[in-house]
Amino acid sequence: MIMISEFKTIVASRPSARAGTGFITTAGKLFLGLLLAAGTAGSLEAQTILASGQLSAAAGGGGTWDYTMIISDSASATSPIGSFWFAWVPGQFYLPTNPSSASGPTGWTANLVPSGGASSIQFIASSSLYDINPGSSMTFHFVSTDSPATLAGNAAPTYPTTPIGTTVAYGAGLFSTPSETFVVNSVPEPSALALAMSGCLGLWAAGRRRCRADER
Repeated sequence: MIMISEFKTIVASRPSARAGTGFITTAGKLFLGLLLAAGTAGSLEAQTILASGQLSAAAGGGGTWDYTMIISDSASATSPIGSFWFAWVPGQFYLPTNPSSASGPTGWTANLVPSGGASSIQFIASSSLYDINPGSSMTFHFVSTDSPATLAGNAAPTYPTTPIGTTVAYGAGLFSTPSETFVVNSVPEPSALALAMSGCLGLWAAGRRRCRADER
C-alpha cells in the first residue's frame, strides 16, 4: 500500500503530474483525498466507548421509587458518551412499567419511550459540550412504581435472560457510532444491605460462641 507521504513524493517528482494535461493532477488529488478519507474512517472505527452504570433507589411517596443512575465512561475509552438508551436494545423494551418522570444533568434531555406493555428511557446531550467524557461520570434520575428488586432482575417473561438494566450508549446522538451495549447494575437498598450485614454478623457471632463452647 502506498502511504500518503510516499504518494506526495511520487507526484512531486513527476513534472507531468503538475504541468501536463491536468488529468494526472486531478486524479492525484482525488487519490490523495481518498487516502485521507480512509485514514479518517480508520480512526473513527478505532474509537471505543467503555461505559458502566449503577442504579440506586430511595422510597418515594405513593408507592413510587426515586431512582438515581450514575453513568461513567472509563478513562481508557477513546470516545465520549453523547446519548444512551436505558432498558433497551433495538426492538426490545425492558422496563415493566412506564416511569412517571425522568431527568438528566444540565444539557441533557430525557424521553420516556413506552412500547406495548413495557418502556425505556432515552437520555440525550444537547451538544458535545455536555458529553460524558472518558474518565468522567454524570448522574440521571427517574421515578417509577417498579421496585428496586424488580429492576435488579431480568426482563421476564418476555426476555427472561436479559437484565432490565441493559442499555446502549452512543458517541453522539442516538444510533451514531461508536456504540456500546452494557448493563446498568442495581446497587442494593441501604436497608437490604444493612440486613445482610447484620445477618453476617449474627452468623459470625454464633460461630464464635460455638467455637468457645467446643474449647471448654
